[in-house]
Amino acid sequence: MARGLADKFDGKRLRQARAAAEDGRGISAEELARRIRATKAQVLAYENGLVRPDPRRIRLLAQVLEIEPLQLSDSSSAQAWTLADLRRAHGLRAADVSGQLGLSLRAYRRLESEGIVPVHKFNLMSELAELFEMNASEIEEHLCRAPLLPQRLDEVREPLACLLSFYLQPKNLDKPGPGDDEIVALAGLYRRSPLTVARIVGHEIARLRGIRRRQVGFEAAASFGATAEEQAKGQAAAQTEGRKIGELIDALPQNMDTFFRCMLPQDTWRTLALFHALRPLGGWLSAGQLQATTEHLTMIPVQLLERRTTGKDAANAEYRLSEHGAKHCAAYRPWYDACYPAVQSFVQVNERALAGHMQQSDLHDLLAQSEAVLFSFDGLLCRLFGRNLQSVSERLLTEAQSLQLALPPQTPTDPVGMLRAFVRHGTPGQIHQLDRLLTQFETEAARHAAPLPGVSQLLRALGESNRRLAVVTDHASDAVDTFLERLPTDIPAGRIAVFGRPDDPELMKPNPHGLTRATAALKVPHTRVLLMGESIADALAAQTAGIPFVGIAATTRQARMLRDAGASRTVASVRTITAVVKEQQAGA
Repeated sequence: MARGLADKFDGKRLRQARAAAEDGRGISAEELARRIRATKAQVLAYENGLVRPDPRRIRLLAQVLEIEPLQLSDSSSAQAWTLADLRRAHGLRAADVSGQLGLSLRAYRRLESEGIVPVHKFNLMSELAELFEMNASEIEEHLCRAPLLPQRLDEVREPLACLLSFYLQPKNLDKPGPGDDEIVALAGLYRRSPLTVARIVGHEIARLRGIRRRQVGFEAAASFGATAEEQAKGQAAAQTEGRKIGELIDALPQNMDTFFRCMLPQDTWRTLALFHALRPLGGWLSAGQLQATTEHLTMIPVQLLERRTTGKDAANAEYRLSEHGAKHCAAYRPWYDACYPAVQSFVQVNERALAGHMQQSDLHDLLAQSEAVLFSFDGLLCRLFGRNLQSVSERLLTEAQSLQLALPPQTPTDPVGMLRAFVRHGTPGQIHQLDRLLTQFETEAARHAAPLPGVSQLLRALGESNRRLAVVTDHASDAVDTFLERLPTDIPAGRIAVFGRPDDPELMKPNPHGLTRATAALKVPHTRVLLMGESIADALAAQTAGIPFVGIAATTRQARMLRDAGASRTVASVRTITAVVKEQQAGA
């Protein structure tokens, strides 16, 4: 087909439209030809499919017939159209569209033929969607059918394969740099900077190394497992990891291409990333809350952000992330973090500021009036089971089945929750056996559990004060003692009291039994005790016991969950508490 002709044009639709024109009276082929400055023979050739008009003639025909240009095309195959097909069906020339988009004709031709979006036109999907009156996802589908795109992606595979082959070699811990020949070649094919391409490929190499490490571990189990069953499981798992590696490598050229068509510049991504971080809190945010200008917000593609105005003042606009925006962030945040490392720190700082955490002055007052500090254990001081959580739960479930315990309708996936769920379905003897087995698992795990960041410093700072300290937990006391003995805090043995899982699992949190027991043993009034925890159960138990509570919420989702449970006082990290304690000691 000659360049510019609309091969999706449907002559039958032209004939039907001509017959229905003028309120159904119709117009003759001769009259239509006169109005579009053509000949009757040309019009009849269009209608009979002998000749296809160019886009300008399609638009002129549609204007005379008072219909949309798209109505003169066979839209039954529209799901297979390229962007060029879509443009011609709308009666537009490449020069018409490039002018409206502010692109050079050469850049627009490259967009249609190769699917390459210029770096400075990151909002191009939205502009095209508005121009063609469709959504950005549909525009993306048309771009993915660019005729030269498969050839370009095939050219990408060779240098990419060379990079992966070299940097995934055993003992090679390096990452590709912008000066690597293969990175330069990839940058040219994607029309992006070598630094950007190097950072994304480097991130994917690190990801593939992690999968490869797991695969090697499974291969070892397949070769040296103690039983045939262990070896078979290891072999199956190793094959699964191998398939993951192959699938990731195969999909990487297309995934990078899709990302580069919608990649946001650093300032725009910074604002969108903050929206994404704060999304679990719900609600709308103003430009002032986001420390962003209205100009920054209007630069974000419209499909990624929802906007509303309050009252009659258009200047008082509020914004929130759209579903499409949430998907964009979830899909590409690792690559954005790799390309814009400074944004990650900015988001973390501002997330804490907007997450509704208590002021340090209020925390100072709360700590000043506390004579005793209680801690929850798993999730606050450590991750007790870490990656072994599922295997421990499975072993506990197997034991419950061997004890002929009836399975609850909805069995929790965590071991402590599982024990609580079985209480109503077993005899005291059965529950005692299950509790004893769980205690063994917990104590063994505590021998290897590392303190979470900032925990050792917090306990050391509090240990230097005159406050009484205790851990109140639904885990076994032996496990907590084992963990505390390994902590490098210089706190004398027994300085931190431990109140572990009660004999009756019904008395576990959110029941206030453990907190009441600890308060009585420490001989401190409830109002002079402070509980630090990270779970809803901690918050509810503290409320029932009448004990002040501070929730540790590392994410906005945790902060919202705790607030929904009635915990109005939260901090982002135990480090915040440590800083206030040290400040009090310095001022004492």
